[in-house]
Amino acid sequence: MDAEGFLKLENDLEGEAEKCLQELVDRCLVLACKKSLDGTKIRSCKVHDLIYNLCLREVQGENIFIMNDIVLDYSYSECRYLSMQKMQPFKRVTGDKIDYCPYGLYRALLTPVHRQLRDHDNNDLLKQTRSIFSFHLQDSYYYILKSKLIHFKLLKVLELRHIEIDNFPVQILSLIWLRYLSLLHRRKKLDIPPEICRLWNLQTFIVQRPQKSIVQRLRTYIVPSVLITFPEEIWGLMQLRHLKLPRFYLPDFPSGSVDKGRHLDFSNLHTSYLYPCCCTKEVIMGIQNVKELGICGYETDLSIRDSGLLNNLVHLQQLETLNIILCFKLLPASAIAFPAMLKKLKLEATALSWSYLDIIAELPNLEVLKLMGGACGGYEWHPNVRRFTRLKFLLISDNSLKYWRATDDNFPVLERLVLKESRNLKEIPIEFAEIYTLQLIELDWCLPELGESAARIQKEQEDIGNNPVNVRISNPLRRLELVLSMVGFFEQLLEKRKQGEDEQQEHAIGFYSIWGV
Repeated sequence: MDAEGFLKLENDLEGEAEKCLQELVDRCLVLACKKSLDGTKIRSCKVHDLIYNLCLREVQGENIFIMNDIVLDYSYSECRYLSMQKMQPFKRVTGDKIDYCPYGLYRALLTPVHRQLRDHDNNDLLKQTRSIFSFHLQDSYYYILKSKLIHFKLLKVLELRHIEIDNFPVQILSLIWLRYLSLLHRRKKLDIPPEICRLWNLQTFIVQRPQKSIVQRLRTYIVPSVLITFPEEIWGLMQLRHLKLPRFYLPDFPSGSVDKGRHLDFSNLHTSYLYPCCCTKEVIMGIQNVKELGICGYETDLSIRDSGLLNNLVHLQQLETLNIILCFKLLPASAIAFPAMLKKLKLEATALSWSYLDIIAELPNLEVLKLMGGACGGYEWHPNVRRFTRLKFLLISDNSLKYWRATDDNFPVLERLVLKESRNLKEIPIEFAEIYTLQLIELDWCLPELGESAARIQKEQEDIGNNPVNVRISNPLRRLELVLSMVGFFEQLLEKRKQGEDEQQEHAIGFYSIWGV
């Protein structure tokens, strides 16, 4: 909404947008399809057909904007061209079959001035188009749109998520009013050109990867995925607020820059992962307003491992959400080196000992902890007494944990416990029955014995007069199914390792050892 100019605010745009969305949900005008695991964020939503048609009528009646299709087609002279067509029903656009645009289709939002334009005024239509969203495009016709981008003089939103690119399209650099840019990249590295500084209005930049199989996703822990490298000119984009990137490299400030005291107004690096070597004090101070950040990568250079780079995270005074992948032996050795306001922490493939969680437990404002695949190695977890004083949500997924000893004092205000793919754990500590705030225990792909343990906690709460916890069990895992699935899974992984992964042997061994392979 901000990129389209509908919200006229200067501060906390994200908060106001979330309030607007929640108000629509509360009034049943928008349906929340998917929420975050902790229930605090709406991940996706939809509207009923009747509401959608009403919105279209209101948009047209209030003269806000016009919606047209940009169709790629052949002329009679066999010369490819762009043409504008009146909007077709949205269902036909998103359906499996699109009859009227076999070569490509984009949806465009146009300013009200187009009510006075005739069909043959196609050049004026291009010049006044404000937003373009891709819905369908054949690879060989992508360059047709690229060659025409220069004509979209006032474009603010460019969403190209249905075509895989190899390099950054330089034609985009002429769109100086662009606020929102989304691309789909298929190679391992994408270099952003220094001329990115021309897009001085850019607020949101997204680079996504094509969907991968489970084996391919797991391989990204061993061979890191797409790396986006920014030039030092990125520090000149003072309106840039949102990054959503697989993994990115952010350079230090330009040497001798007169703007060295400034910092970017990042408020959200949603699912964006900074390369560990970029966590210098200078870079961290340059993004000090960030509220959500990810860090992904490993370092073979022992001098970097011993430098304590991640201790610089303490300077992110507004950081609330932190996601860490890999970063072997790089995590801070003390809780005071973590951001003080941190509320949500996700660890994945970090190969920590379970005892390291005693440091995490000291974070004063931590409410959500997600331990994903390979976060911790070992079979036993014995947390210290009276820790995790504010933790409300705990997720443990895909791990080797077998013995868990804990009391209600360790998690005094826990509300939701989620265990996924726990192949060895057979029992939840019975002391969890004395956690009065506990509302839900959710088990997915776990052993039947773990479900029986959750049922005992539920009954124990009833016996002592508490409201019984809600227990949800899905996909209970039998021993034979577990063995067969694990054998097939690791056979695929080991086969992938034989295909040119020798240079990553040290890191692969560290990763596989988490599961005892």
